[in-house]
Amino acid sequence: MADRLGLNEGRAIVDAMLEAAAQKGLKFAAAVVDAGGDLIHLSRMNGASALNARMSYNKAYTATKWGNDTRVIKQRLFDMSLGDERREITWFCDPLYTPVWGGIVLRSKDGTMLGALGESGGTYQQDEEIGQLGAKLFASL
Repeated sequence: MADRLGLNEGRAIVDAMLEAAAQKGLKFAAAVVDAGGDLIHLSRMNGASALNARMSYNKAYTATKWGNDTRVIKQRLFDMSLGDERREITWFCDPLYTPVWGGIVLRSKDGTMLGALGESGGTYQQDEEIGQLGAKLFASL
């Protein structure tokens, strides 16, 4: 497992996610951010929209700011069983927060959050699946 997350690692993760998306015929964007939520690397495939690029960054940013994968954040905020404890994302006053599947925290072997990845261009299940491939690659570095 990698103990650092820099440009080389970010490029490798993004390239792997875009390759997986291309094999599925998807038009994708993918991003990696550092532990503060600042962009390390983002790439957008030909044909992917600017919205895909923004969403990929926003998912990664959200994962770092909450210290958790966005799939978990979405469930926590919008799960109907929470009743009156549910919150609108606007309640937290950060327009970049994007609690949808696909933002995945990247941690060192000692559990320190090094950053996160995000991707956009498929269904929420496809985004999450391709993001998990990127996370596995990071774990193998």
